Amino acid sequence: MELRKLQRTPDGTYLVTIPKAWAKRVGLGPGAVVSYEERQDGRLLLSPKIDEERPPQEVTLDASPLLRRKIIEQYLLGYDIIRVQSKEPIPAELREEARKASKRLVGLEVLEEDSRKIVLQCLVEPSLLVPERILRRLEMLSMPMEIDATQAFLTSNTELAKSVIERDEEVDRWYFLLVRLVRAAIADTYLLEKIKVSAVDCLDFRLLASYIETFADYAVTVAENTTSSPVPRDQQVILEKVGAAVNSMYRDAVGAVLSRDMKLVSSAASNFQDSKALLSQGEAGISKVPRPLVDHLVAVLIALNRMCEISVDISDLTITR
Repeated sequence: MELRKLQRTPDGTYLVTIPKAWAKRVGLGPGAVVSYEERQDGRLLLSPKIDEERPPQEVTLDASPLLRRKIIEQYLLGYDIIRVQSKEPIPAELREEARKASKRLVGLEVLEEDSRKIVLQCLVEPSLLVPERILRRLEMLSMPMEIDATQAFLTSNTELAKSVIERDEEVDRWYFLLVRLVRAAIADTYLLEKIKVSAVDCLDFRLLASYIETFADYAVTVAENTTSSPVPRDQQVILEKVGAAVNSMYRDAVGAVLSRDMKLVSSAASNFQDSKALLSQGEAGISKVPRPLVDHLVAVLIALNRMCEISVDISDLTITR
């Protein structure tokens, strides 16, 4: 760190010199224009004048059996254009993998395609995105999944269970978008300022999105254990209460983080104790459940228990913020 003294002109303007080596390295000379902006913490960020529109970042991938995974990976890393190339004609199954990948990623579209090339481009402008809105969208997608999954299991409604499983794809889409935005913001201070969040906020948002995505995955677990075997009435009553308590706790926990409301943290903690007590009742009654249903009921109780714990982890983020 270099220390430099402020100088004052006769008219009261303050001046400070900049390092000569830095000026030469970034191509500055007499008459050059620089930009500065005040950061949230009071610091001034001095930069060489740059074009507002950055060139799109491109990456080229080989057409391989891991193509879908590689496309998702490069999307999360922030690449705008993803080229898939091959010396030989790209097989139909790999083309389908590329299309499936684009459907799982918000804003990614196939722009060009021929026998040996597929070009995908992300059309979403990061500076226009608001992390909190993406998180709210994730919350609104995942919260009904838990209620519907529990209801599907209790009523042996396989169609409703299938609907829950399908909705998880949409949760993944928005989760990937949030991860892409957070990674880009942390790597680019200009973007960080444009979306008006701090680096610490980005870390919390990334962790919150991960918790939400995992919560949705456990809702899928509940849905996948839906069978045609009827659930005994006493277990139905307990699980209905557990499902409602978990949903209320989850809603309060996510709301507490996004609104920084400590009262909602207390509400989530209260629901946690109620949920745990009900889950204990459900576990105690497993011995009375018909054998074909036991494994499914155990899996559902474990999933609901993990949802409780995830909600507590989410509410803890409020304290760190």
